[in-house]
Amino acid sequence: MIEVMFAKGDARLRGVGLTVNARGLIDMTLDGKPSALRDASACNLASPQDGFDLDCDWDYAAGEDEAAERDFARLTGRLNACLPTPLNLVAPAVYTEAQIKELGAKYGPSFEEHLRADKDFGQFRASYPVDEDNDVSLDVNLALDRDDRNGKLEISLGFSRY
Repeated sequence: MIEVMFAKGDARLRGVGLTVNARGLIDMTLDGKPSALRDASACNLASPQDGFDLDCDWDYAAGEDEAAERDFARLTGRLNACLPTPLNLVAPAVYTEAQIKELGAKYGPSFEEHLRADKDFGQFRASYPVDEDNDVSLDVNLALDRDDRNGKLEISLGFSRY
């Protein structure tokens, strides 16, 4: 799947798709066959006409921290094995009380609540050139977060190529 995202021409991207599996979850597919990225709770795929965005999330109920952390570690390892260089660990954003209030005033109370409740358990990013001129790159983002309001966890994986 990853090698298709690095293809020099966008024609090979036509084989990338999403399908609902027998468990009612979403599998990323390549030429109609499931890839290693399976059982997502939600996926979005933007048309590859000028580039593409592919984002998938895996949701875990409150108390499933161990399963989420295990799956996050597996996904990180699987991606690092396929990518030209390993993903880079990103330090979690830390906001002061004043910054939270300021951002809440600017973007609304729900954003302020999100900043207070969202706990970052790990985030990785990397950008890889796709063409010789470095005009096109594949950006990969992987994160594990918990919402302290309800205890739910989410793994999110995004690929963006422009």
